[in-house]
Amino acid sequence: MIHRKINILYVIDTLFIGGAEQHVATLCKHIDKDKFHVVVCTLFSRNLSQVEPFAVQIGKMGIRVERLGLTTWRDFETFRKYMKLIDEEKIDIVHAHTVPADFWGCLIAKLFRHCKTVVTLHGPDLEKTRISKLQYTLVNTILSNRIIMASGLLKRMAVRENFARAEKVMVIPNQVDIDFFNPSKKGNKFRAEYNIPDDTIIIGSVGRFERSKGFEICFQVFAKARIQHSKLKFILCGYGKEEDFYKAVIKDLGIEKDVIFTGPRMDIDEVMAAIDILLFTPYYGEGFGLVLIEAMASGKPVVASNVYPTPEIVIDGWTGFLPFPEKPVETMEKVDVDSFVKKILYLIRNNDARKTMGSEGRRVAEEKYSTKVIMKQIEVLYKSLVAV
Repeated sequence: MIHRKINILYVIDTLFIGGAEQHVATLCKHIDKDKFHVVVCTLFSRNLSQVEPFAVQIGKMGIRVERLGLTTWRDFETFRKYMKLIDEEKIDIVHAHTVPADFWGCLIAKLFRHCKTVVTLHGPDLEKTRISKLQYTLVNTILSNRIIMASGLLKRMAVRENFARAEKVMVIPNQVDIDFFNPSKKGNKFRAEYNIPDDTIIIGSVGRFERSKGFEICFQVFAKARIQHSKLKFILCGYGKEEDFYKAVIKDLGIEKDVIFTGPRMDIDEVMAAIDILLFTPYYGEGFGLVLIEAMASGKPVVASNVYPTPEIVIDGWTGFLPFPEKPVETMEKVDVDSFVKKILYLIRNNDARKTMGSEGRRVAEEKYSTKVIMKQIEVLYKSLVAV
């Protein structure tokens, strides 16, 4: 039995703004520092002169952050730096996040330093190339001692498609800092920044600008709702390669003056505090949907597509609405915009319903997704690995 601190190395691609990156920062902030010593390493920070916001945030916690710029599998110098970090910090467990950092991070740690390895799979294999499938399969079968899946959907996909052994997989959902995301915050700062009056209802969404996110559905829903309720604004917080596409959509719908693109922001708590309803419409399975529990912790109702794993998180009719499809699916092959519009209008017109659903969402976030609850599960996993 180890009585000293257990040394954990978190490995991730980069520490720019994103759900997995925020997850690592939350792990660093809330892990029991009396029992665990943590270090963070990025493997694919291509431009080391560029600021990575979560690297800065983690560094301010007094945690060592090493940013490495791995370029190819022949980049032996970077691999040597990675192994040197493991040696210097006497790492017991490498906990890897995001593709392909999980593959390379676990491969080197296990093969050359005999570390225990944990992988958190944050999302499905969207590329589905031969290389990505091989990497997923090797991570699931050989390179990891334990696999954390953020949702039941990911576990089913890993077992079904990438040969993960069910007994090796643990479903531990993402966590939310319920002090950071809190209904006591009113969003006045954010509303003032964009000159949004108090009597305006804000519908919002957050995420990378990718086609899979289905933000164009959000805009179509908003455009129809706006016809019946003039005091509406839509906030989209994020960034990505499809920004021009989404801006073209809002132009075609004639809603440019009522849609605000905030760009990437670190103060997502202020964004959540300002919005009244979260609209979340991905076409197919997110790994988890961190934005859902952030909204719930902030006391906001959710209207979302009934696509796994969202039905594992949002209780239809209780913490929000899952209007379409009627039954949960892994992929939304068609879209009924009017189903979403109906629920959005109901919440716009019923302030009491918004408050009640928001309160229930907060309760669920506290009971199931708070850092206190989730960190306990992760820490127990770490202890079990070093005790073997």
